[in-house]
Amino acid sequence: MNNTPTNKDQPFDPNLGSILNLLRDIPILNSPPADTPRTPISFAIYDNGSVRRFYIFFNGVWRYVTLT
Repeated sequence: MNNTPTNKDQPFDPNLGSILNLLRDIPILNSPPADTPRTPISFAIYDNGSVRRFYIFFNGVWRYVTLT
């Protein structure tokens, strides 16, 4: 599988716009998310100054990965 773009005029992935729109709407919180969101899949970023986590809500629970 070749990951290089086939069109030399378009150096970015065509799905990049959709991904950026999704990331633009992610809230940055100063406390971990606890409420059930309105959508079945949601994202949030938690930052308290020393710890940064990327939270994902799916299957009814919040899960996270620690960012460095």
